[in-house]
Amino acid sequence: MHSKEIFATIHLAHYFGSAFTPDQAYRYLRVKMARDQFDNVLAELIEKKIVFKKNDALFIKNLEEIYQQKKVWSRTLFQRHKRYVKMIAKAPWIEYAALTGANAFESCKDKDDIDLFIITQKNRLWLCYTLLVIFSKLSRKREILCINYLVDEENLSVHQQNYYTAVQIMQMVPILDNAFSQRLIEQNPWIFDFLPNAAPQLPKDCFYVIKNGTHQQTSDARRHSNWVTALNRLIFQKYSQRLIDKYPDKIGQGIVLKEGIAKLNRVDHQDIYEEIYAEIFREIEVALPA
Repeated sequence: MHSKEIFATIHLAHYFGSAFTPDQAYRYLRVKMARDQFDNVLAELIEKKIVFKKNDALFIKNLEEIYQQKKVWSRTLFQRHKRYVKMIAKAPWIEYAALTGANAFESCKDKDDIDLFIITQKNRLWLCYTLLVIFSKLSRKREILCINYLVDEENLSVHQQNYYTAVQIMQMVPILDNAFSQRLIEQNPWIFDFLPNAAPQLPKDCFYVIKNGTHQQTSDARRHSNWVTALNRLIFQKYSQRLIDKYPDKIGQGIVLKEGIAKLNRVDHQDIYEEIYAEIFREIEVALPA
């Protein structure tokens, strides 16, 4: 059973033209397993030539070339637009920013966008989002800078609790490396129901950390300004009503709208991993006989 779960987890990455390292495969394994047992089973799969390890990445298909190419594309994309990402990270009211999706897994296509998860100060999310939209339009980076998931510091607990969301959170790559990474995990202990082997920390990569990315702290008077809070609420009410009118069938699924939450994915991917795993296990008896 464990060999099939390990094989399936490695296979999962291949659906996106990517590959997991042994650490990632262990982290995203859906069953509880001691690390030494995992290493032993993986070694058996490699010895039987069911799994291949190249440059610390695991393969069951000949995908090494596209895997390496996607890593290059991912880093080139970030480097090319890094100054704009840095401006976002230093914007008023932003406490934390991280890469998500293909950017976090370094599995970007040749032409792709940059997915960002952002944490703002309390009662400042919709003001912050408005400023970021204006900035991305003025800089002509609206199609590149994908800012579609924001929460404020009082809404770190994620309500969509499943394997997909757990993987997405645990693979976030911090751009602003601060205590919010740990706070995010602490506020979502359900993650480890789906990822029982994961360590309670996010991966770090110095390549993506914005140096001197912190900005001047907002004074208490400005932080608790009533008129700014009122303006934030007004923007939320106007913008959320616009989205409700435009995408009524998407509300509560891909789109979640609250004063402290802006999840703006019109295409909801919550079931994608379950669909992929179902397909993998339909094929697995041939690829990995008992």
